[in-house]
Amino acid sequence: MVNEEEELYFRERDAEKREALRKSMASEAADLEERRKVAATTGGDTDVSVIDRIRALGFNGDSARIFDLMPLVHVAWADGKIQKGERAAILGLLEARGIDSDSDAFTTMASMLEQRPDEAFMRETMAALRDVVGSEHERTQSIVDMCIDVAAASGGLLGLGLGDKVDDEERQRIGEIAATLGDVAAAAVKKQFS
Repeated sequence: MVNEEEELYFRERDAEKREALRKSMASEAADLEERRKVAATTGGDTDVSVIDRIRALGFNGDSARIFDLMPLVHVAWADGKIQKGERAAILGLLEARGIDSDSDAFTTMASMLEQRPDEAFMRETMAALRDVVGSEHERTQSIVDMCIDVAAASGGLLGLGLGDKVDDEERQRIGEIAATLGDVAAAAVKKQFS
């Protein structure tokens, strides 16, 4: 049986691990963004394989299983904080995918729900995801649907399910995500919110 002191030690160690992961991911995203800027200003080759970009963003092996869920993180942070319902909805998707709470994929997602990833990371994940899903219309539709579900999970006015369940910031972020993913996704969002 683990005593309180041991439990505190493990909690602190896990928090340090998530913080180190966040810092590494932010640094790699900034590096990717900088390489693109330099290449664009020098007229050089900006082509970095999608797999290399995803790996550089910190999604390797097990954690790569959640890469397509990155838009959900964007939506959940749209209003500047993660609501309980949003967190539960995202973690519920991990559970539905069979992702255990002690896996790298879970730790990666937990770290992004604990502290908002920086803008460079957010931009780079969406650019890479756009290249991954390409013209897979069903997949982009599924991503948009999951984004709307996460936004609606916050429960509307005062978290009581009163009024519109998707606030303006979330609606705007979903529109930006859809525009990044392509015309089919953008049309799906327009239809959903009309």
